[in-house]
Amino acid sequence: MTISPNPVPWSGNPIPNCSLTNTWTYTQVLDNIGSAELTISDRTDYMDGAVLSTRSGLGIVIPAGSKTTLTTRFCSATAVEHHTRTDFTGTDAKNNRINFRGPDVVLSKK
Repeated sequence: MTISPNPVPWSGNPIPNCSLTNTWTYTQVLDNIGSAELTISDRTDYMDGAVLSTRSGLGIVIPAGSKTTLTTRFCSATAVEHHTRTDFTGTDAKNNRINFRGPDVVLSKK
């Protein structure tokens, strides 16, 4: 997985379903370099070492040798530097469980 940009600049642009004014947006590129299709079913987002949110039933299919890009947004009550990470789980084409720990991402202070 690659993150762009990292560190992520503070933006302050509104994020749907968030009334907080300190915001950051970046992309996560999931690259399936293997020979089997992957289906990503769950993601867990962390901020400053704590679980921020979990989502299941995603159904993101990444064919072998392909990539998919996700836009990720965070908001916070404070404009200080934060550290985030997203972990993914799912299955491969043979229904083997896969777990992936995402890289650490720095959300820059205002």
